[in-house]
Amino acid sequence: MPTFEVYIDDDRYEVPSLYLITAQTEAQAHAMAVELWRNSEHHRGVELLRDGEPLQSYGSMAPPGSTPCDCRP
Repeated sequence: MPTFEVYIDDDRYEVPSLYLITAQTEAQAHAMAVELWRNSEHHRGVELLRDGEPLQSYGSMAPPGSTPCDCRP
């Protein structure tokens, strides 16, 4: 199963938190990353990578000018 990297921007820390997750598909990894983002009101953004290559970023981790995500409650 592929391993994905997830960086979470948390307002309690100066550097993003790193999570390593395994998922069968990129879609499953995306869902897991969004769930990690939703787990705390302190999480300001999330970035999903595979082998160091960015796949998707939301919130404070999103590139400037990108379309906001509606995946956060």
